[in-house]
Amino acid sequence: MMRFELGLEASDPRRAVQSALTIALSYVAGGAIPLAPYAWLDDAALALPWSAGVTLSALAIFGFVKGHFTGVKRWKSALQTVLVGGLAAGSAYTLAGLLT
Repeated sequence: MMRFELGLEASDPRRAVQSALTIALSYVAGGAIPLAPYAWLDDAALALPWSAGVTLSALAIFGFVKGHFTGVKRWKSALQTVLVGGLAAGSAYTLAGLLT
């Protein structure tokens, strides 16, 4: 089914460790982006809007690059990525506020 319906090939089991390390390092690097303002600024209330801005900027850049590789218009891909990421972050922030 993977090959005929989706056009995918089975993954090479010898690359499992490399794939796992790539995912782990990407997760750490991606998580460091919104946390960076908290490391630079002493006031958490001031760091929050900076964190949101840095995160939305990073999402726009990632979406723009993704558009280049996927063939989607770059600005459209950037906007979609910012909207989805922004909605996810806003939902998580709202949910955390409701639970505390």
